[in-house]
Amino acid sequence: MLPLPITVLFLVAVNLIPLFGVLFFGWSLFSIMFLYWIENGIIGFSNIFKIALARAPSSGGSGFTINGRPVSPSNKEIRIIFFIFHYGLFWTVHGIFVFVFFGMTSSSELFGGVGLRGVAIAAAALFLSHGLSFFVNFLGKEEYLTVSPDQQMMEPYSRVVVLHVTILAGGFFADSLGAPLAALVLLILLKTVIDLLAHLREHRKAQMRSGPAAPAGG
Repeated sequence: MLPLPITVLFLVAVNLIPLFGVLFFGWSLFSIMFLYWIENGIIGFSNIFKIALARAPSSGGSGFTINGRPVSPSNKEIRIIFFIFHYGLFWTVHGIFVFVFFGMTSSSELFGGVGLRGVAIAAAALFLSHGLSFFVNFLGKEEYLTVSPDQQMMEPYSRVVVLHVTILAGGFFADSLGAPLAALVLLILLKTVIDLLAHLREHRKAQMRSGPAAPAGG
């Protein structure tokens, strides 16, 4: 049995930080939802660099178009600007949902016992996790050579949309029960499993694009 890649181990460990916060520091439902919203922003931020580095040619169809007009495959700047606007709008709406439906309490209760500082530390750990995956997988395993800017521009949505729906649905469920400890733990574990599966799927796709000789790992 092959050892788990460091990126997978780090992803799981970082995702369990909120579990530690809930069990030992009384993290609130809002603190968890806020942290996951920040993570979606981190995913979008890292994808800007991935689009810029992606080198594979677009395959099939007319590629990326604006108002029906094809954009040159070499024009990554337009793709990056479009992604920032489109993903930024998606992320902003997600944030509005989080603050409107889960943040309607006094400021002292928003982040539970750990406070904003603890959530910031967890967010920094998530940033490191995605950064590690970027350097180990996207650069180290040369995934940037197997994906086109058009493909990379759309890549985060398959991962983020599923997480977005799952987290919000789980958050509403936990909130309807008064956010008991068991519901918060279940939400964190569910998110961790889905995130792990999405991570493995993303890098498995990269291996398939590069051919059967690609190295194994997440």
